Amino acid sequence: MINKVLFIVVFIGLHAANVAAQQKKNPVYAISHKALTADSIDLEARKLMMKLKYDSAKSNLDKALELALQSGNYNIIARCYIDYANLYNLQGKYNTSGQFIQASLPYLEKADIYEVKITGILLQANHYMLTGRKDSAVYYYKMAEEYNAEKMPYRNYLVYMSLGELYKQMNDFTEAEKYFKKSYFLTSTREGKPDHLHLLIIFLNFYLAQNKPENAGYLIEEYNLLVEERKKKNITDPLQDVLRNITESKLINSVEFMESVKKQCLNSGLLQQALLANNYLIKYYEKKKNYEKAIEFANESEDLATKTGGIYFIYESKKVKYSLLEKTGNYKEANKMADALFKLKDSILMLQKRDQLYALETKFETEKKQKKIDLLLADQKMNTLLLQQQLIQQSALARENMLMDSIVKKEKAYSALLASENGFKEIKLKKENDLMQALTRENTLQKAKVRKEKQTKWILAGSAVLLLLSGISIFSLYQKQKAKTQIIQKQSGDLEVLMKEIHHRVKNNLQIVSSLLDLQSHYINDAQASEAVKEGKNRVQSMALIHQNLYSEGNIKGIKVKEYINNLLMALCSSYNISSEKIKINVLIDDLNLDVDTMIPLGLVINELVSNAFKYAFKEKSGGELQILLKENADKLHLLIRDNGNGFPEGLDVKNSKSFGLKMIKAFAQKLKARLEIYNNNGAVVEMEIAKFKVA
Repeated sequence: MINKVLFIVVFIGLHAANVAAQQKKNPVYAISHKALTADSIDLEARKLMMKLKYDSAKSNLDKALELALQSGNYNIIARCYIDYANLYNLQGKYNTSGQFIQASLPYLEKADIYEVKITGILLQANHYMLTGRKDSAVYYYKMAEEYNAEKMPYRNYLVYMSLGELYKQMNDFTEAEKYFKKSYFLTSTREGKPDHLHLLIIFLNFYLAQNKPENAGYLIEEYNLLVEERKKKNITDPLQDVLRNITESKLINSVEFMESVKKQCLNSGLLQQALLANNYLIKYYEKKKNYEKAIEFANESEDLATKTGGIYFIYESKKVKYSLLEKTGNYKEANKMADALFKLKDSILMLQKRDQLYALETKFETEKKQKKIDLLLADQKMNTLLLQQQLIQQSALARENMLMDSIVKKEKAYSALLASENGFKEIKLKKENDLMQALTRENTLQKAKVRKEKQTKWILAGSAVLLLLSGISIFSLYQKQKAKTQIIQKQSGDLEVLMKEIHHRVKNNLQIVSSLLDLQSHYINDAQASEAVKEGKNRVQSMALIHQNLYSEGNIKGIKVKEYINNLLMALCSSYNISSEKIKINVLIDDLNLDVDTMIPLGLVINELVSNAFKYAFKEKSGGELQILLKENADKLHLLIRDNGNGFPEGLDVKNSKSFGLKMIKAFAQKLKARLEIYNNNGAVVEMEIAKFKVA
């Protein structure tokens, strides 16, 4: 069930933007009537799929594919095959869906529209996930991630959402949580958060399924705040089944939690979610055979259903109450409820018949429009034939006139030929005389040519000798240069070994200094002095890690930033005795290789800020979070370190502070030509936008 819901979310997300993008980018809409008609019918088929009207959707897809094949437009043909596969996936007919996926592949190769390409890749990934071929699904999701990273990085939130669901099915909950978090951070940073609400629902269900209400609680709070914000802006929420994954076994341990959820939903005006939570409470008390309490909640559900105004909600709530009344032996009230249920059932049947009539009417209108299109095409074809016939007649008349003109011209030409024949004879005699003179000149030229060829042969022979001598000289120079190059390469290799040895010794010396400072701190009774020595030890350790990276990697100039920061965090956690249960650290670092002149001040800044967070941010607090972000953006490095702790002291004057740590951070910021911002926002936040940095 969760797979199919996720598949539909992906399907809607891809195709909602597809139509608008196609109409702006694909030039076929301006030149091909068949392509335009196929696209319109295909769009109608997708709308019918969203309403689960599969037969009508298939009928429209048959017409759309026929016209698309006639138009020869690869993008529209590929999209028709994709929609066929989606249609059969939604019905659980995966073998048939696979056949249409295979049919789409040749056209997807030639398609040049982003939405068509990415939909095709995700379709294959979803198909393999639904059919249990998890490794193949992971392969295509990774392909989609790479394609989106090149074309539209934000759309990877759908890929990460799907990967999270896939790893959850594989019982790899660590990987699943990682990808859900990736999707969460993408959608949370988007202006307006248009997709964040749907992600919150799936992420919330994941934590509830893992029986982690402490994690789910934060998400529920964020969800309710976002719903309230959208209600103020008159934005409706299309997904309201917030708690679909809560099983009965988990509910038994979460009655208080469920009641709090119902209360929050009622306060937010979310009646349907409150009704859902109430129904789970009814099931709980019914299982415990506490029918009195269950009927009390059933009465509340009946009132909530009436307020929603939905006839299906009212019918289901009364049906639950009827079952409870029968179990308690209250047959009088049960009979009254049965009468009400019969009336509601009749109303529901009337609504279903109305929907069926509407579907038939829609089908009739679609066929009527298609017939009009066919008639217009027939009229257009007839007009074309008439125009061609008129052109043929005009062409025949033109040829007849040309034939008459040619006969007259031939007669005139014959008379002219007779008159000029005598002139030709005289010209012939003159040409014979000219020919004799030309033969004489040709013999003279031939002799001169033979002499010139002999001279050319001697010149070529001399040139060949000079070329041979030049080749010998160039080869000799090449051998000498090759020997010099080998010597330079050997010297370069020796120099690299020497540099690594220097970095190794510098690292060892810094490690000795760090150990001496650590040892000295144990013999200092003054707490402030001991803390200062400890801070100095950590700063020395951060520089030692840089030299360790330089001699352990092939590049003696560059430092792998992600590896260095992870090692630095491990050292600081060990120094301050910080565990993952006490402080949760989120690290988002780009894969960068920075020059040592950039990395040393940057490493000392990170060391100072993380040390301050460990020492001061979470005093008398638990459940701390520390976020470290380093990204390269528009020829600048963006460093962000934030925590949710106590924050900086009120009234802190950053410019005039006497703190050695702050003075050091400001000095390094000036060295790196960085814009420095220090402020509080639900905890301490430090941002640096570094303009002066070197990549190794």
